[in-house]
Amino acid sequence: MPAYAVDSSKQPMVATGVVDARFDWVEAPGGGRRPSEQQARDEATGMPLWGVEVMYQQTTYGRTASVVASVTVSSLDQPNVTALGPIGFEGLRVEVRSPKTGGIIENWFADAIAAPTGPGVGQGVRRSAPSSEAA
Repeated sequence: MPAYAVDSSKQPMVATGVVDARFDWVEAPGGGRRPSEQQARDEATGMPLWGVEVMYQQTTYGRTASVVASVTVSSLDQPNVTALGPIGFEGLRVEVRSPKTGGIIENWFADAIAAPTGPGVGQGVRRSAPSSEAA
């Protein structure tokens, strides 16, 4: 399945605030597969896997639409994201496949959630001086 690296700074995404655990899949009795009770882990690091739901815009055949997707990321603790706030990822990539039924299916993965950047990030609120000091 082809995988493509995506520059997170050039594919703006907004976190929906939904973060859920990813679970291993097991064979079900009578055929088929179902999620197990055990949280999936990253094969390389052994850390638990989480799904971080995001929204982004996609243009197909000249038509722009909003897309909701889930990015799988490994983290010791459940990621804490700001609902409807911008989010970036380190090592963002997407696997794309075309099922027999047609269309395209995207599976998003990232190595980590990027540290917040931008104006005001990591800075305290600047307060004006009390009116008694202004005189």
